Amino acid sequence: DLHSFPTRRSSDLLSLPTAADTTNQTATRVGHRQLQAITDQLDATDRELLALLAMHRFATTRQLAEITNFDNRYISERSALRQTTRHLNRHRRLSLVDHLERRIGGVRAGSTGYIWYLTEPGHRMLRILHPPSSSDTGSMTRQRRHTSPSYTFLAHALATTETRLIIQHAIQAAGGSLTLVRTEPDCWRTWLDPGGGTRWLKPDLEVITRTAGGDEDHWLLEIDLGTENPARLIAKCHDYQTHFNTGVHQARYGYYPQVVWVMNEQRRAEWLRQHIVDDPRLMIALFEVIGSEEGLATIVQAGP
Repeated sequence: DLHSFPTRRSSDLLSLPTAADTTNQTATRVGHRQLQAITDQLDATDRELLALLAMHRFATTRQLAEITNFDNRYISERSALRQTTRHLNRHRRLSLVDHLERRIGGVRAGSTGYIWYLTEPGHRMLRILHPPSSSDTGSMTRQRRHTSPSYTFLAHALATTETRLIIQHAIQAAGGSLTLVRTEPDCWRTWLDPGGGTRWLKPDLEVITRTAGGDEDHWLLEIDLGTENPARLIAKCHDYQTHFNTGVHQARYGYYPQVVWVMNEQRRAEWLRQHIVDDPRLMIALFEVIGSEEGLATIVQAGP
């Protein structure tokens, strides 16, 4: 269940890196000509893995293997893990990616427990593959400097990746597909308040799913691992309600996305759900609050 975020085994969460374990091991300088030469050697899976790390920032070998195997390009899960590991190790030798020293699941997890991220040359590689336009601020063209992530940030990043996986598994099991994924800050929104000031809405994840019948469902997701002050959760609900009340999104698209709170504790989920019911300023139908993988899969398959 979601107690196991960012992975599906509760012991894994206890094995997440601390700040001391997150030293960047890749310091090799890779020139532009060398990157150009490497570009010609990349196949479709290579490019997809680099793009996924640019989008999610951190992901385990298992997560990357599952995402790239949704099209059944590998004959088995074991093959997917083996081939994904091979691709990532090659990328690491080329200084395009690196992994944190400590692994999810500890030493026994082997290479499948590594947590990967894109290096500075990897970001530059994506800028070669996807040249930015003057207005482009997407994850594949935004260059990020790698810094050692805090435990909280890393756990949240991996939980966001895991949430995407749960959604994609659920919708494909129902005969549908995942048609759009945006992570922060690409999924953030702005609007103007009555005084002309800029307001921000900052979901953790945005996805659009398509059902077997061709209908599209739009979701904005908040991933909570129990680290935020409850008052901040309530304030975030009111941010969504305020944004909904402006009607800006509805005027442009004809609908408003379903807001989903993904919680890793049932008691916390029940508390937030009850608060939303009791608050007359919040529209109950705007929010779904779930506390398990099964709950998330169910609402994705059923639709808003």
